[in-house]
Amino acid sequence: MRRFLLTLLIMIMIPYVSTLAWTGQLEGVRKRGEKVTIVERENKNIPIAVEEYLVYVLAAQIPAVFEPETLKAQAILARTYIYGMMEYRAEIYEEELDMDALSYEQMKALWGETDFASMFSKLQNAVRETEGLYILYDGSIIEPLFCYASAGKTRSFGESFPYLKQVESPGDLHAENYRSLPVFETKEFVQKINEIPGAVAVSEMELDSGGGIQIVERDGAGYVKQVQIGQKTYTGEEVQYALGLTSACYSFERLDGKIRVICKGIGHGYGFAQFGANEMAKAGRTYEELLKYYFQNVEIVGS
Repeated sequence: MRRFLLTLLIMIMIPYVSTLAWTGQLEGVRKRGEKVTIVERENKNIPIAVEEYLVYVLAAQIPAVFEPETLKAQAILARTYIYGMMEYRAEIYEEELDMDALSYEQMKALWGETDFASMFSKLQNAVRETEGLYILYDGSIIEPLFCYASAGKTRSFGESFPYLKQVESPGDLHAENYRSLPVFETKEFVQKINEIPGAVAVSEMELDSGGGIQIVERDGAGYVKQVQIGQKTYTGEEVQYALGLTSACYSFERLDGKIRVICKGIGHGYGFAQFGANEMAKAGRTYEELLKYYFQNVEIVGS
């Protein structure tokens, strides 16, 4: 009986057309003037309204347990990205977007049957309550960058993106796994670095001598811009990806003949910091205040 009632509740809370369209069992219904994402399911192209598609995108982008205002802000960022990719077209194919979106079954697996209905409803409300809203800077759609948690400050992206300025985000320091301390055997470290495309091979002897690694440059938020390893200088991100680090804000130290990395933050550190924003939302900040804190001098407009 409990399982039957849960199933019934889910059926009530999820729009019939969008759910069936997502699973490929029924074609979506297009409203006049509606922006549409074309998804391919079972070798069939199915139009789904962007507003419906966004729920599945949010499920992949942000924890559904976050505050409603944080979810609303993320919904606007996701919509802004899609609108920017559409370039004022009425429709776009899913593969053009290159963004993750969880299916109905994936969401059930993520949240479990007990919490599925409430989590889906939270995301659905975030989309509905911000319907059609997106972000402009000086009349143009912004690059709506976001990360899970900065290293305590977000990063400036330079003059080409004047709305992406460094701001304090202290709430990020409380995120789970904000600080990680991976340790590498020298042999393993060397192997990973030497696999970077265009690498100049570094030897274990170079690193075991106590030298061979030097941070050349950091940005104002503490993220590594350039690091020299052996005879080659790499970008902070090249080494981050090679070592599988959570961000490019890191430093190195020797530990019992091994190399330990002290890494802070989760993600690239640009734009909207989800965890820090969520801490602000807990203190009463609205989605508009959150977005205008992390993106300077922007306006939120409706389609």
